Amino acid sequence: MAKTRCHAERAEVTLRAKTMLLEFTGECDGDALTAIRLVAELPDAGGPEDGGTIVLEQDGATVTQPDGEVRLTAREPIRWAAGPVDADFALPESPEATVLTVRGLVVRTEPARD
Repeated sequence: MAKTRCHAERAEVTLRAKTMLLEFTGECDGDALTAIRLVAELPDAGGPEDGGTIVLEQDGATVTQPDGEVRLTAREPIRWAAGPVDADFALPESPEATVLTVRGLVVRTEPARD
C-alpha cells in the first residue's frame, strides 16, 4: 500500500504535566489512517526532561529525551480517521498513571513527494 505524507498542526500535548502545542509530521496509508507514524520535536529549554521527540503510531507512543526512551500504550484504541484525536498514554506496567495526553490532533494527508 502506498504511503502518504500526513501532518497534524497545533496539537495540544501534555507530557509529565507540561502542556505544549506541537506539530506532527509523518506517513500514513491514506484516508483510512490504519498505518500511521507521526513525529514531533519537543521544545528544548535546557532541562533534563526538555527536547527530544514524540512518535505516535497506531495505539502507542514513544517519547525519546536526553534521559532515555519510554514506550507508552494508549488507554483506549485510537480512531485516527474519526476527527480530532484525544488520547491518553501510559506505561504498560503502570496503566493508571497517564504520562502523555494528546488533545485535538487532526491528521491531514497530502500527496507523497518523490
